[in-house]
Amino acid sequence: MQKKVRDKKPTMTEIKNCNDEGFIEIIDKELIRLFPQRIIKRVLLIVPPDADSSLFSYETCKRGRYWNYPPYGLGIIAKLLLEDGLQVKVLNLNNQILKRCKASLKKEFFKYDEVWQEYLSATIESFSPDFISVTAMFTQTHRSLVQVCTNIKAHYKTIPLAVGGVHITNCFMNRDQLKKEFDDLSVADLLFLFEAEQAYRLFVQSVNSKKNNYEIYQVYFISKQLYFTEKRIISQNDLNVIPSYDLLDIEDLSDNGVIGSFFCLKEKKVRCATVLSNRGCRGKCSYCSVRNFNGSGVRARSIQSVIDELLLLQNEFGVEHIMWLDDDFLYGHKRAIKLFNEMIRQHVKMTWDCTNGIIASSCKEEIIDAAEKSGCIGVNIGVESGNPDILKKIKKTGSIKNFLKAAEIMKKFETINSRVFLMIGFPKETYRMILDTYKLSLLMDLDWYNITIFQPLPNTSIFKTMINQGLVDDNIDTKEVRFNSGAYGKKSEKNEKKIFSSEMRNPFDLSNLDCIPPQSELENIWLYLNYFLNFNRLLKVKSSIKLNQHFKYLSYITNIVAPEDPFPMYFCCYLQKQVQGKIDPRLINRLETALNNSEYWRNSFGFFDLSLDYLKNGFFPTNSDTHKVFEHNEDAF
Repeated sequence: MQKKVRDKKPTMTEIKNCNDEGFIEIIDKELIRLFPQRIIKRVLLIVPPDADSSLFSYETCKRGRYWNYPPYGLGIIAKLLLEDGLQVKVLNLNNQILKRCKASLKKEFFKYDEVWQEYLSATIESFSPDFISVTAMFTQTHRSLVQVCTNIKAHYKTIPLAVGGVHITNCFMNRDQLKKEFDDLSVADLLFLFEAEQAYRLFVQSVNSKKNNYEIYQVYFISKQLYFTEKRIISQNDLNVIPSYDLLDIEDLSDNGVIGSFFCLKEKKVRCATVLSNRGCRGKCSYCSVRNFNGSGVRARSIQSVIDELLLLQNEFGVEHIMWLDDDFLYGHKRAIKLFNEMIRQHVKMTWDCTNGIIASSCKEEIIDAAEKSGCIGVNIGVESGNPDILKKIKKTGSIKNFLKAAEIMKKFETINSRVFLMIGFPKETYRMILDTYKLSLLMDLDWYNITIFQPLPNTSIFKTMINQGLVDDNIDTKEVRFNSGAYGKKSEKNEKKIFSSEMRNPFDLSNLDCIPPQSELENIWLYLNYFLNFNRLLKVKSSIKLNQHFKYLSYITNIVAPEDPFPMYFCCYLQKQVQGKIDPRLINRLETALNNSEYWRNSFGFFDLSLDYLKNGFFPTNSDTHKVFEHNEDAF
């Protein structure tokens, strides 16, 4: 018996809450429409490519630069469905794209859209699923997600299709915003919002039960109208579920892309994976959407379930390094120390990092000591701003005192590479406020500062505030919002296209530092901060441990992240001389070629008082009268 096919594309004329009167009748009608036989035996879970072909760079992929995270949430859904006796397959199209690209011999032989379409159709034909679901984590994945869903419905009209994930939640949890996004994804039959592992499982159980006592949560039904069940499950009892790793391609993910930001510090390439120790975050930062998706507060797994997962990855899949997915990893100080101690006691021999960041106030000496002993090699600390007024406005969990104390503690543990998240360009942030961030960063004196230009994300409180203040257009197409940083970010795109300002100047050489920099000036400010907080400070590093860390990281930036950028090339040369005693002449030649080919970079080197002669003669000035604006007064804090 063929499933019924929707005759025409629906229009979103009404959003009806299924908690209203007639709930059972609506659900029954929708389930029969989608699943006439009321049977789901085989479920296909799909990860679309991280971005569509217009954002993809063949050269970047061949260098191994793109993210390739395991689909952790799909792994948990798969485990729950398998426990219920269903057949499940996970298709990671992102991994297949990266794998095929890296194996291709020539660029002209690699056809991006043909690759994922080929894998998609072959999997659907061979597996013959009763239900297909596609997930999306990032806004940059939107167009790719739509393309995959449209392709599925064009060729397999009768198979019900659902979408979910963080991006879907951000787009659809707001009723007004939903209307703007609906057209793109009305090709789907269902939308799952928030943490949906249990909601998805209960939905499948409701279809298969053929009864009227439905447990339907967090679902939009798309028909001629849009029906939404606002009931929400905050996962607690199922936190200890270990994903079905045998379905997640763990063996080759880190061969085809990158997982986290610290794997490059390892002596050799290792197999990496991710693990989630708890869900949620204690913070209420106005620029963050974690609470939208996970709800308020932090929910922790049992320590033994985390250890069991680590040992499974280590012993069954050969994983040597993990990145914690937690947004608040060190929440619960006693629990954190117990977890680290149990990792040691139960012979977890992995190294690990916190790429997602940790909260500064949790950086207690006894915690960091236990973390180092259990295998920690790197952490990011969320600071964002060094100005108290900005911290208050963005509701940042932390204070100047917290940040300085955390830095003081982290510097006692040299084997941990300690980095900091910073942002510039907050609403109404002045030049002087940005200088406060610079001054604080100098005082913290940690290993690296990941500086980004603020990008408001949909359905965060700061996004809504900016709309109310007229700082963001209410009609902004949120599905096109992209991060400034990252392999698919705007900054990467600008670097590859070599779009630079021809004029190099000091952005802080102003009579009035209390004015707000225009958006067009933020790139120049970013360049200044990046140079002085990251590169210039390398000339003062004396510790052999830190020199080795910096050399590995700069080698990674020079060869993988930004192979045409002379700044990391120059300082990689310097660090290679400090660590190995000599500079590879091929690196010098690369640097010389980059400078000869770019007036912009020649001007930049002159402006920052850099020279190839310094590399050859071993003389490296660490300051210049040109940049006295960056001199800092420690009494300011």
